[in-house]
Amino acid sequence: MHPLKLLAALLVAATALISCQSKTASPDTVVLGQLVTMDPRQPQVTGVAISDGRFSFVGARDAALALRGPDTRVIDLQGATVYPGLIDAHVHVAGIGSAQRSVDLTGASSFSELINRVAARASTLRAGVVVQGRGWHQSKWLNPPAGHVEGFPTHHALSEAVPDHPVVLEHANGHSALLNKRAMEQLSIDADTTAPEGGVIVMLDGQPTGLLHETAIDLTAPLQTYDLQTAQELVELAQQHLLSEGITTAHDAGALQVDLEAQWAMARRGDLDVRLYSMVYASDEGALTEWLARGPMINAGDSKLTVRSIKVQADGALGSRTAWLHAPYTDAPNTSGVLTYDLNALSALIRDSREGNWQINVHAIGDRANSEVLAVFAPFTAKSSNHRFRIEHAQHLRLGDGPLFSEQGVIASMQPIHLSSDRPWAIGRLGKLRIEEGAYIWRDLLNAGVVVASGTDAPVEPVDPIANFYAAVTRKTLKGVPETGFEPAQKLTRMEALHAMTLAAAYAAFEEQDKGSIEVGKLADLTVLNQDLITVPEAEILNTDVLLTIVGGEVAYERDKSAFP
Repeated sequence: MHPLKLLAALLVAATALISCQSKTASPDTVVLGQLVTMDPRQPQVTGVAISDGRFSFVGARDAALALRGPDTRVIDLQGATVYPGLIDAHVHVAGIGSAQRSVDLTGASSFSELINRVAARASTLRAGVVVQGRGWHQSKWLNPPAGHVEGFPTHHALSEAVPDHPVVLEHANGHSALLNKRAMEQLSIDADTTAPEGGVIVMLDGQPTGLLHETAIDLTAPLQTYDLQTAQELVELAQQHLLSEGITTAHDAGALQVDLEAQWAMARRGDLDVRLYSMVYASDEGALTEWLARGPMINAGDSKLTVRSIKVQADGALGSRTAWLHAPYTDAPNTSGVLTYDLNALSALIRDSREGNWQINVHAIGDRANSEVLAVFAPFTAKSSNHRFRIEHAQHLRLGDGPLFSEQGVIASMQPIHLSSDRPWAIGRLGKLRIEEGAYIWRDLLNAGVVVASGTDAPVEPVDPIANFYAAVTRKTLKGVPETGFEPAQKLTRMEALHAMTLAAAYAAFEEQDKGSIEVGKLADLTVLNQDLITVPEAEILNTDVLLTIVGGEVAYERDKSAFP
């Protein structure tokens, strides 16, 4: 080839190569705004670049803009505050979806109001169709209903108002349910029915009241159609809600096999928009057997789904007086709650799951439940360097048990919003001393070196990370009382509260290398708010709105589609 022709060819090839490199190097998206990184090396930046779903640059606005190419999308947030994608360390995905379909009983101030809401829904349905509701809480009613059992309603008034539809009403805490007469008839629940192990059928004068606690709720299964299609529909409803609240990753605290199949099917199809860290529910024996044999699933479906933990429920809840206590309830001296999972079985499960490197996460609310679970953990935590066992809730601890979390490397997965919601009536359950010494002791745990991850427990509480944050830093109800907060010495700082819902929550799922902070190489998940949670006056925290939710560099939720073209 003639030298000039060869030179020309080389120049063309070089130009093409440079063009190719430039296109490859150009990010898919550049985001500009006030970014709080949670990275101590550069706590705040004004620009990031995103390539292939991960941060490729984190730094100054002008430097980020300089990286853009002809196909780069630029999202200028015009001064809005950006955080690492918020992580809810404890939700119930199917429950969130189901709550969107059920009669909403939250906020009902009386049993009569509850009945009116249920009757209104029943009037729109043909006779025989099941009416489901969720969210009632007898401790939040102005007055106990007539004929109540320790504050809980019985079915009689409900049965009279809604005689032609089976009714199943789940308590806000998910540990109790109320049935009407028609539902009990269809389920053959009568005076001779024996409750399953770990459950209670509440009787009065030898007859069922309609009230079921803990595993007795499983008796309602024949009234509820729950197949793969239904499960996927609930995941879809749940993820829309989660993303609208700025949640980019949710820890699903106890998924049945059908739930896991639904999540995996959606992840394979690319229909899973929120990231899920799902826990196999140990009480689903089929799911447990299958997953122990199969082994964990990590970062499946473009890092949308991980299944590597097992959820065990050791006790109930304070609202139902089924949380397991060392001493009897102050307002019910005849009971100390219930153990809902055999402790020897828990120990065996830990042994059986160690080869697969499964994480064990145990629901424990009462002080005895926490003590006993820590004791079961102890022989294993002493021999394992990175077990990251979790206690879900850790709501009420015996004095002296807090440091054991740190000594054993156990993560406290807690829900600050429960303080706002429950503290006004929980003192009646536990009494002043137990409340002050051991309930919702976030500060004591942090001071002891414990990793505290934050979640909402939705749908027990609303999917609302802002309310959760407010509860953590103020220890007030959402109405702003009391003025100083309940047990104010246990408050978290704003950065501690933010850490609990970002980096700590990521660590609780073995995902701190991918999530929890804005750093090069990490997944490009962002939550955009209209104001800075760190600096906004306390009285304005609850006025914070989610503007955008970005997952893997893609906008998954946008409040106002015209705000950021």
